[in-house]
Amino acid sequence: MADVSFIECTSLNFSYDIMGLVTVSYTMVHTNASLTVKDSISAGNQIFSGYILDASMTTVPNAIGWYETHVTMIATTN
Repeated sequence: MADVSFIECTSLNFSYDIMGLVTVSYTMVHTNASLTVKDSISAGNQIFSGYILDASMTTVPNAIGWYETHVTMIATTN
């Protein structure tokens, strides 16, 4: 089976600070048993790219072969 990964849309969270930086939190769901992160996300006609602050991976409960990676990054927009 080919590796499958996607961002779980309801997990997306954007928090702007007064200086224009954005803290982006999201969850990747994937079949690859290794940590999966993206340092660039496109949402609402904006591209958010930056640095990963935190990432952790767990198995999806009751779903054999599926994993989720929780990511927090600091970003700017295009």
